[in-house]
Amino acid sequence: MSSLFSKDPTARPPLPPYAPERLEKEIGHLKKSGSSRHQAGEKLFVPRLILFIAICSLLWLYFMDPFLYAYHKGDAIRTYLYLSHYGNGQKAQALLNTGIFSTSEIKALNKREGSFQDYFSGPAQAEQKETSIVNYMNGVSHLKMGQYDELDRIGKLRYFLFFRTGLLPPTDWSSLTPTVEN
Repeated sequence: MSSLFSKDPTARPPLPPYAPERLEKEIGHLKKSGSSRHQAGEKLFVPRLILFIAICSLLWLYFMDPFLYAYHKGDAIRTYLYLSHYGNGQKAQALLNTGIFSTSEIKALNKREGSFQDYFSGPAQAEQKETSIVNYMNGVSHLKMGQYDELDRIGKLRYFLFFRTGLLPPTDWSSLTPTVEN
């Protein structure tokens, strides 16, 4: 049995870690098309990103009404209270005619008393907000009734994607929609 401390005089010494022979071997490996730098997964990144954005866009177009309805209803409460007490009564009535409030909510809003002038800096701002809410509610009603000519671009897109195919998107969710307390 030979000694552990004996060396073979004909054996070559091991290559240092940064020897050119070792580096050439690694560089040659990385230049191959199947190496870790050029994987096939990287080529699919852009199509996958586009597909992800398209799916998210379709989901937003389908589920946008509950979120927008809740946003506009919160604004409609403040706008109606301001317009009915300090602004144009006709604009307040136009807001009620959109159907955003139920009859019990209208009664509760009419019973409310308080300082509602802090909601807006002036009647012009409240009337502008009222116009925005009325336009949104008219767009929703035109979409649900299938009045294609009255729709904007997004409404027409939603009509073709969902209403013509029979997929009726939700309008509001009670968990998101603000309520009118007595």
